[in-house]
Amino acid sequence: MFSSKLGIIFSVSLYILLFYSIFDIYYTSPLTHGLSYDRPSVPGLVNNVVFIVADGLRYDKLFTEKMEHTPTLRSIVMDRGSWGFSHTRVPTESRPGHVALFAGFYEDVASVTKGWQANAVEFDSVFNRSNQVFAWGGPDVVPMFQPPDRVGDARVRIESYPHSMLDFTAENITQVDDWVVDRFSEFMTAESDLLLKTDSSGSAADGFRRGNLVFLHLSAADQMGHTQKPGSEEYTRMIQNIDANIARVLKLFEGNKQLAQETAFIFTADHGMTEWGSHGAGSLHETVTPLIVWGKHIPTPSSVADLSRASGADGLLPFNYGLKHYNVRQADLCPLIAALLGTPIPANSVGELPLDLLDVDSSLKVALIRENAQHILKQLHVTRRAIPLIRASCSVRLFDKVFSKLTQNQITAMLATATSQTRNQDYSAAIETYRSIIRLSLEGLNYYHKYDRFFMGFCIVASYAVWSLMLYADMVSRHGARPSQQNGLTKSTWTSSPSTLLVFLALCFTGVLIIRSVYHRSLLRTFYQLLPLILSTILLTNSRFRLVLSRSSGHFFSAESTNEKRTGPRLGMLLLLLTVLMEFALWGFIRRPLLSFGALLLGAWPYIDVSFIVLSNRQTLQRLWLAACLVLAVFPTLPVVGSFSSPTLVLISSVCVSAASYVFLQKRCESKPPHFWSTEPHFILVVGALVSGVLVFLVRCLVALSAPIPLLIHVISWILLVATSNHTICVFFLVASPAVAMVSADLTVSRKLVSLTLAFFIPFNLMNVLYPLASIRLAIRRPYSSTTLSSLVRGSKILSRLSELFFFGCRRLKQCRIECPPGTRYEGAFFFVLTTVAFMWSWFESGLEFHEFFGLRLASDASALPPVTGEHTCIDRANLRQPFFYVSFRAAPDPSATENDLLLILSFSQLQMVCPIMVIGTVYALIGRVRESLRAGLSTPRRDTHHTETTILMIIANFLAVHFFAMLRDEGSWLDIGESISHYVIAMSIGLASVLLSLFGRRMLTPPTPTEPRLLTPKLK
Repeated sequence: MFSSKLGIIFSVSLYILLFYSIFDIYYTSPLTHGLSYDRPSVPGLVNNVVFIVADGLRYDKLFTEKMEHTPTLRSIVMDRGSWGFSHTRVPTESRPGHVALFAGFYEDVASVTKGWQANAVEFDSVFNRSNQVFAWGGPDVVPMFQPPDRVGDARVRIESYPHSMLDFTAENITQVDDWVVDRFSEFMTAESDLLLKTDSSGSAADGFRRGNLVFLHLSAADQMGHTQKPGSEEYTRMIQNIDANIARVLKLFEGNKQLAQETAFIFTADHGMTEWGSHGAGSLHETVTPLIVWGKHIPTPSSVADLSRASGADGLLPFNYGLKHYNVRQADLCPLIAALLGTPIPANSVGELPLDLLDVDSSLKVALIRENAQHILKQLHVTRRAIPLIRASCSVRLFDKVFSKLTQNQITAMLATATSQTRNQDYSAAIETYRSIIRLSLEGLNYYHKYDRFFMGFCIVASYAVWSLMLYADMVSRHGARPSQQNGLTKSTWTSSPSTLLVFLALCFTGVLIIRSVYHRSLLRTFYQLLPLILSTILLTNSRFRLVLSRSSGHFFSAESTNEKRTGPRLGMLLLLLTVLMEFALWGFIRRPLLSFGALLLGAWPYIDVSFIVLSNRQTLQRLWLAACLVLAVFPTLPVVGSFSSPTLVLISSVCVSAASYVFLQKRCESKPPHFWSTEPHFILVVGALVSGVLVFLVRCLVALSAPIPLLIHVISWILLVATSNHTICVFFLVASPAVAMVSADLTVSRKLVSLTLAFFIPFNLMNVLYPLASIRLAIRRPYSSTTLSSLVRGSKILSRLSELFFFGCRRLKQCRIECPPGTRYEGAFFFVLTTVAFMWSWFESGLEFHEFFGLRLASDASALPPVTGEHTCIDRANLRQPFFYVSFRAAPDPSATENDLLLILSFSQLQMVCPIMVIGTVYALIGRVRESLRAGLSTPRRDTHHTETTILMIIANFLAVHFFAMLRDEGSWLDIGESISHYVIAMSIGLASVLLSLFGRRMLTPPTPTEPRLLTPKLK
């Protein structure tokens, strides 16, 4: 199937379609569209709401025991307003946090298609509901709330400070907060009368807008937390500055009594901060933010009876100031703003109005919570009515079920009960009834959003299953066919009955059009449901596939490489162990230490499978293999991110790699004249690998001494990096097949493998020089501190700026204890150990003695070589073992990268990861070439041979992809969601990537000019 162009195109198209399906099934926007606005039945409580957000402020740093650093906020908490905590959700980032505050919904998971940088769809917010909006703040937050339909409206004034003030290296980071309050002060001095206007819109077309919203975004806390950490003295001084700026704001209102009496104030944060200056995950320090509200219709402080109690059952603080505190969800503040201003609640808000934060009579509270409940019920009704129009499976009544907890009859009954309770002035019971309606409606919204996820997921899993059966049937039919049948196999695979195929395609096309026209469903979602049927039809209409599936495949397995006949139990045990090995690789993506158990199982494999090592000194090689796998098993247990660096270990790794390569090459070139290595490109790479380690060592030492880095070091680093790049590969990766390693035409296996390994090791090692930049960017999120190699070649101006940031990062590394990635600790040693194990694996799989295998000469032209005969028509243990081993080695470099920030896709951590993966792919390609050639009776590996292992790899990839498809996450931090997607992509791409890597590896293993093959006569074991 995959030896034909049609088969390859079909496979690639199918995998692309299955990859894209997750964005139609898991990552769709939950926002409801088509909602209309009703006139609020309750008038506005205030004319103005001043909403102040201290971006990234830690609750425990503000609510200290005596609040000695914030006298203004302390006086508000003690005498004027209410305090408590706002609980946000992951991801705890600025954009989703502010969207929750002003639009009332949490992160739209469809934003993953925008790289998490923007919301996937337009959304409604209190900015659009208010009659007048005045906002000042950061350029990454304030502009996103500009209502699209109010651009140019004089009633909307949104201003942000310039990007140049987003300088994490600035001495005075609090200047951004001062800028915001300065602008607001200028506005109040010149145009405060605008806030006295009580104009409102009575038109539904205008959205019944009312009231004035003032938004002050203070971002110094976020910047200071990233650079100085929340426990620093600088962070405390920043909090003092926030308090001083709030005092300035209050003074502006105190000068106008009329304005002050018609204003409510809300002070909170969009997210918190960890002790090490990061956010995004779900710890309490990140998800809990401070909340202080005061002003008109806001309850004043109330004492609690038991002063010995902590702040609440949550125990967030060991004290409570003797006052009652409140816990609200972050999205609940959106309907609170709407209730204060008397505006309609934003369309997609899922917040529940916190009535405890309103000082109004009970009847008014019932009216407000009723509007809140009716708003969410409206979203539920619109979503439920849209279900038949957006899914085709509604024709299958087995899957067509309404939300049983809140049917239409139950809604009618609950609303009638609440109305009766209100009429009887049982306001507390009515409020609880409306709250029950809100909570059940939110459950219903989530239910209908994921309504057909199970059915669609079932279709995708079934497609993978049928696809795997097709791969299996194709593989077995090829091995069972006689040589004369091989040429016509591909054609019979796809066109065994042209008329039947045409009729089938016509029926499928007609079915797609009918389903799409009846249910108004997208073509892709319709195709996902028909895909298992299409694949099953292709499988069952092919006579060869049917023959394979109709009989047992047990006789296709043999023990050709051993003298011992394979029995059923032994085969079952082998398959069981291979499955266990695969599970270790699968769960190793999520729990890295499990990869250690997989490495231990690999080390014990020669004692389980006697066909793995069949050489004369078997026992010694078994012990060597076990020792190498034991060392490899250590690395998954090491921490991915640590707090120290070890340039000495980098240097030692480079010395070990260079020394081992030199000794190995010297032994294989004993017949060469003395000192010939000085002109050989392979030995030049040995020197380059050693020099790269010395450069990393020197740079790290100079940085530790705060000394300038000489220009010569930069020049040598770039020369080495460019010299190891191949112009045929995109410079974007800079880890491709090195030109220096491919200039010689007379290459043996040993010299080619060592050369390619060194050529990948040099860029892998050199990336450690600038690796701290990735850590600085992750910590301070500076927009221009890109660490990709492509950005480093744009000009001396950028290089100068990066150098400036580099030195700043190194200084901060010592002062702020910014954690160093593992690139300067043990990755060099990992590369050396992984390569050693891979070399041993390729040698053992060949079945040749050491000098025979590494002495094989690579051929540049396979046209003169005799074709593979049909004598070997069985699938032996090696065919099963090699794909499983490849996946296990392939998984080793990945988890260390998935622990890092997935937004840095082009950072050095991902580029470094490619280097060992390319080495493993090259070794895997060599194994296939050697085995196929030896089966044909040749000693020179030949090209363009079909590998059974590639088909088995695609079956394994399907197995892994189904697992990771079920583990996809649409809730959690950006890192959690991104990791689940990356795991699925990695697993799904293993099959096709192995084909591409195998082809690419063959190219790298092929000399550029033809040579006469040197036929050896190795003894096959």
